[in-house]
Amino acid sequence: MILAPQGVIVVTTLLFVAACITTDLRTRRIPNVLTGPMILAGFALNAWSSGWPGAQTSAAGFGLAIALLLAPFAAGGIGGGDVKMMGAVGALLGPRLVLWSLIVGLSLGGVFAVAHLARIARLREKFDSLRQMIANAALAASFKPLRVSANAPGAVALPYSLPLGLGTLCVLAFRLVGRP
Repeated sequence: MILAPQGVIVVTTLLFVAACITTDLRTRRIPNVLTGPMILAGFALNAWSSGWPGAQTSAAGFGLAIALLLAPFAAGGIGGGDVKMMGAVGALLGPRLVLWSLIVGLSLGGVFAVAHLARIARLREKFDSLRQMIANAALAASFKPLRVSANAPGAVALPYSLPLGLGTLCVLAFRLVGRP
């Protein structure tokens, strides 16, 4: 059975996201050896599928994902591997689907974080800390107090590739049944 170009793109995306999640859960990193070639593959597959407009769609998806994740990355909320993973997803799926993937994935990430903090009995502590960070940022008229580090004492870090990847899988599943 030979897959049509769009089928190849979907299967490639599924395999890539699964590899990123697996690697991140095992090592807490998503290496460039996974993301770099997949960004290029996204451009190549979309150019193969739709020519120059496909390459433009890849560029728009890649750029949108990077632009939307730059602030959370700069604040220390997600890692660079997560940003590059979603840049590759954008290069593969284009701007519309990567936007939906980010909306669903970031929402799932919030739910996962709240559930995890409640499970380890640190939800109130982290909400109080967040309230203090926001107050300090407002008083200083600076975003610097909002910066967090996964290496800070008491920090709670979750591999964000999991909710971002699940968001992507949900969007692809909805697409297969005729939505987004």
